[in-house]
Amino acid sequence: MNHSALLATAIVGMTVGIPTAAAETVPPPAATVAAHSVTQAADHVTVRVPRTATYAGGDRFDLYGVADAEVQVFAEADANKHLKKLYWIQFERYWPSKPDLTHDYTKDRPMALWGTTTWLRSGPAAADAATRPGSDREHVAAILKRAGYIIPAEVMNVRMVQLLDDPRGSGRGRDELMLIYSEDLAPTGKTLAQLRNGDKLGAEWTPIGEALVERATKAFSVERK
Repeated sequence: MNHSALLATAIVGMTVGIPTAAAETVPPPAATVAAHSVTQAADHVTVRVPRTATYAGGDRFDLYGVADAEVQVFAEADANKHLKKLYWIQFERYWPSKPDLTHDYTKDRPMALWGTTTWLRSGPAAADAATRPGSDREHVAAILKRAGYIIPAEVMNVRMVQLLDDPRGSGRGRDELMLIYSEDLAPTGKTLAQLRNGDKLGAEWTPIGEALVERATKAFSVERK
């Protein structure tokens, strides 16, 4: 779903025009976490993260009454648990009771990654951006809080989406794998205010964003069986 990346309204908000619906009954988490890998047997997908990452936790929930969502979260932090890097893995599909709803990522950047079309969007954001109650972002933030992590004031993110029921790579589908890679913005020496030009990102973001995307695409690996 076109939702925000970690603490980031800068990437994209919840799909416009989809109101909160009545809650569905949510089964227990389906993914299997082993060391630095997450396997979703139903979709025949395994996602791996770097060995430097630590598992923070997972959750499965009804997203706004329209989708079945499961998140699995890994993190890298300093000795005081200040978050440096986040690896957010999310499996999501619209409930069968919502047959008319479809994800649309055609406004994002398509890339061929891990053997299929992957839709990317990146950007910096403030950590104190408002969170919609019940959002996936709220669930991820809660996982990090329970694990004792301290989220930096400003972050930069790459969202990568594969539509598992879209073999032609049209950018539209109902069943998605979303990967979000996030870093502390501070080591760049730039602030969010310096990188933005009004509502748009300035030229200084371009080299930072390109390097971030390169790191993000190397941070995960996706295997389909």
